[in-house]
Amino acid sequence: MYQSDFFFFNDFNKEKIFAPEVTSVYKILADISYVHQRDEQERQNYSPKTIAFIRCTDGKGQIRLKNTQIIINEDECVFLNFYDIMEYRSLTNIWGYRWVNFSTDYFGSEFELGKVYTIPFSENEDKAFNRLLAVGKSDFKNKSYLSHSFLGYFYSIMLENQLNDEIVLANAKKRIVDDICSYINQKRYSKISVEEIADFFKISPRRMHQIFTLELGISPKKYILKKKMEEGYRLLVQTSSPINEIAYMLCFSSPYHFTNEFKKTFSQSPNEIRKMQKKCDEESK
Repeated sequence: MYQSDFFFFNDFNKEKIFAPEVTSVYKILADISYVHQRDEQERQNYSPKTIAFIRCTDGKGQIRLKNTQIIINEDECVFLNFYDIMEYRSLTNIWGYRWVNFSTDYFGSEFELGKVYTIPFSENEDKAFNRLLAVGKSDFKNKSYLSHSFLGYFYSIMLENQLNDEIVLANAKKRIVDDICSYINQKRYSKISVEEIADFFKISPRRMHQIFTLELGISPKKYILKKKMEEGYRLLVQTSSPINEIAYMLCFSSPYHFTNEFKKTFSQSPNEIRKMQKKCDEESK
């Protein structure tokens, strides 16, 4: 017996990697009177490349920079140049925040300085931060391990929710495609349009087209025709219904229209398919 579960990341590009070095970590809970003004002596304890990652968990705070100010609310976070921060204060009765100072030579597209991100707080994030804080407070001061602990915390916020959202969105798309396909199968004997189906499922025809082409690689209109053609083929080989009758049963405008579309789909006419099936039936007797 052999079981395997793995992935292989085949990427030999020597691109720069986000490799932060953590300097300090804080977990703060303050009241409305809390104000901290940064002085030059405090700045001298940090590298000029230091970035402050501030994550608000409760209430609201104000961060005053050299040229502007930022309001950060619960479930929001921001990356700021450490040396630009002049003052920060609580704006609510309780302000809870987590602050990580780190330096890095490269952060690429990992985040954008000064942008306030709104990301729901998660249990995994909480566990990752507590682990980071515990590692930093312990006697085991391994810089590499501390950096990896921060990366675990960082990605639990910046990527995990995004991945979860994408999974939820993908599942939602799959569900609606499955529902629409089931609806189309039930309506094979009706004259239906993309607009009618989109209206039934409360989405726009354009959105329906996007979802179908993304999930199935085919437009809704072509999918409807495909299902009608498949049913037409079944009726031809399993029943003795006249071709004209089959065409009207499937709501084609004329037998000619049905025959023309059938030949495009199966590269044979309805008559040819029926003759071929009759011959196969006779040979099998």
